[in-house]
Amino acid sequence: MAFCVCILLVVLSMCIAAWVQTGFGKIRVSTGSFETRTGDTPGSIAYKLYVPAGADANHPVPAVLVMHGYQNDKETSAAYGIELARRGIAALSVDLYGHGNTTLGMRFRGWGRAKLTNLDKTVSGPERFLIMMTFSIMDFFKPEISAGIKDSSMGGNDAYRFLQSLDFVDADRIGITGHSMGTWASWSTGAAFPGHRAIVLQCGELFPSGYYDAASVKFNNVLLLQARYDEFDYFRDYQKNVIGLEKTPLRYRDFMGQSAPVDWNRTYGSFAEGSARRMELLQTNHRLTTHDSRALTAAMNWFTNALDVKPSLADSNHIYMIKELLVLLAMLAALVSMLPLCLLFTTLPFFAPVVQPLEKTENLKLLSPKSRRKTAVISILVSGLTFPFLGQLGHGLMPVPENIFRMTIGNGFITWLTFLMLVSLFMLLHWYKKGEGKKMGVTLCDLGLGDRAAPVKLNGQVICKSVLLAFILTGAMYLLVVLSAAIFQLDFRFIWPFFRPFTPPRLGQFFVYLPFYAAFFTVNAGVKLYGQLRLPEKKTAVGTQLAWWGYSVFIMLGGVFLIVLIEYIPFFLGMGPGADLLFSPLFGGPFMSVMILLIPQFAIFFFLSTWLYRKTGRIYLGSFIVAILASWVLSGGSAMF
Repeated sequence: MAFCVCILLVVLSMCIAAWVQTGFGKIRVSTGSFETRTGDTPGSIAYKLYVPAGADANHPVPAVLVMHGYQNDKETSAAYGIELARRGIAALSVDLYGHGNTTLGMRFRGWGRAKLTNLDKTVSGPERFLIMMTFSIMDFFKPEISAGIKDSSMGGNDAYRFLQSLDFVDADRIGITGHSMGTWASWSTGAAFPGHRAIVLQCGELFPSGYYDAASVKFNNVLLLQARYDEFDYFRDYQKNVIGLEKTPLRYRDFMGQSAPVDWNRTYGSFAEGSARRMELLQTNHRLTTHDSRALTAAMNWFTNALDVKPSLADSNHIYMIKELLVLLAMLAALVSMLPLCLLFTTLPFFAPVVQPLEKTENLKLLSPKSRRKTAVISILVSGLTFPFLGQLGHGLMPVPENIFRMTIGNGFITWLTFLMLVSLFMLLHWYKKGEGKKMGVTLCDLGLGDRAAPVKLNGQVICKSVLLAFILTGAMYLLVVLSAAIFQLDFRFIWPFFRPFTPPRLGQFFVYLPFYAAFFTVNAGVKLYGQLRLPEKKTAVGTQLAWWGYSVFIMLGGVFLIVLIEYIPFFLGMGPGADLLFSPLFGGPFMSVMILLIPQFAIFFFLSTWLYRKTGRIYLGSFIVAILASWVLSGGSAMF
């Protein structure tokens, strides 16, 4: 019954979300791809198209090319697609190189070889690191600067041509918008197509006019949506704070075209002449800019003015968040559906050995409360203090085979998580074989690894059947995602990519990264958490579940919460981001902003693993399921080199 309720909730949520996506029947939504070629390499760029009802060859409409940021995909731009189409403007949202379903990797952007004033030294290192560190170099810069860059639009130029070719699009009224990485693509596409009417930069970097030939390269009607708490220093002009940038020559002279400091939230110049400029200050952070209501309001006003559209809707009339919340509800229901399905499968004789009664804490030989607290504090500190350094090390500099380990930010995560796993494994083995655990006579059964009948042995049959059941349960959820994408043109997410259907290359990457996640969740979020550090039960099952879940989140995410405090308290006090202040901007940026995704994602995973441990009496099934889910999130939606 519970499983059926979850599935019904998934279907109803996705049905309504799909209806909202079409503007309640007033927008035609379609997906597809078009061919492209970078150098001699053929490929395809995936897109999602939002077209106002009634637009056709006889009634062409203006259009906007929408480009996402790093570690996102075309669906992250859904808010812009929906709201533009509701106002009579077609929107083409694309997967840029290395993202979503586009076949060409990030390497086809190329990397700069010139030294710029905002780089400390000539950059060297693995190719993926060279790309990350030279995102600021555009292909329209002067040749002595842009050498090495192949296509800084990352497919944006091909997408603009495709948009122009559509018979229902007025090719003389096209705008461009992008977020973060997509703002560099927006600059590049705007430079390549001087006929564009407007550009909206969602957290964009600004360049001195001397970097390019300002006499021949023109950017028409540019709106900059500026997040006040942007974690990336290049989107703050390499300054600690955003407030005050309106008084710098780069802002008021090179960008705004004025001779003196300018005001936030004020339009300068003329739409008719293409010289309109505005900086909209948003009280948000980098990642949330894509769905900030004030940002969407300003962008809708900008595009309707620049594209000569007079919609009946107010600029602030938005429905996009309804769709996001419904898809979030569907995702949570799909995750929960695995739990009653697990109970159904474990009633089968084949999977019955996966389950054994959960031992009472008083019957187990585990750490004393004092030792448990000490171990927990050490785990939290090690996790937090290594997160920014090991994450960024693996992200760019870890010397791994780049044709095998293609998930750029994924390399950072497995570097950090593997280090934590090895530290925990060493400490566990020492405790179990030579330390306090040996003195107490701790068994594998005490640690959630063994059986009552054979407490000092591993049961290979149980392990194999747990792995098989984990794939069956997550496979059922994957089927829901595939059906949702096919029927509703939606996957399971909340704004950012979480659970998407695999392309063949991404499925291959799933199996590359799965062993690393399996090792981490088995050791750290399995043996250590539910074995060595296990808490006593509460009076009720619900109380035990909530207490153990909260404890899991505290132990496993406490270090990340510590980094959140280090990063954002100084930021909110006006001092600048903590990582930049304490370490350097190199250790800020992506691994600071990604915490907004990491914390809720892992918190949900630990709810599942806690429940599964309580129901099976062993750590295997929960560890394997969350490892599969984590690897799915990483390989299905992250950037590929």
